[in-house]
Amino acid sequence: MGIEKYISEVKFIASPQESVYNHLSNLKNLEPLFEPNRLEEIKNQYPNTPDIKLDNFRATADECSFSINPIGNIGVQIVEREPSKLIKLTGNQSLPFQVNCWIQLLPVDVSNCKVRVTLHADLNPMIKMLVGKHLKDGVDHIVDALSKMQFEG
Repeated sequence: MGIEKYISEVKFIASPQESVYNHLSNLKNLEPLFEPNRLEEIKNQYPNTPDIKLDNFRATADECSFSINPIGNIGVQIVEREPSKLIKLTGNQSLPFQVNCWIQLLPVDVSNCKVRVTLHADLNPMIKMLVGKHLKDGVDHIVDALSKMQFEG
């Protein structure tokens, strides 16, 4: 096994850094993204995304879980917050490999910021071969979706 690092592009968000951080640092705020009609919108927006079904999303401020067909139940929790700058998440034991995700925010000016997502995954060579490209595409899709979200400021 080896730690693989997948780094997204840096994207611009037309919202203040603090507003973006406040929204993303509470996993309960992600619930609207998992509504069936919103998931269909996302699939249409990213046609090359693997055909997976997400449902049973549940969240608290610090943890969330959901089902991914055909993988099963997945759980994620926030393990560290650095106000307005960084949110670190990790997967729970339901994942077949250890994963850590960092969402980094940088100010551009008082009403705009930049975002980057970094994923660290402890993958054996076979799993890396199967999912590596999907993980890289995934972090880019996540950061792209974040750049298009509206955050209250």
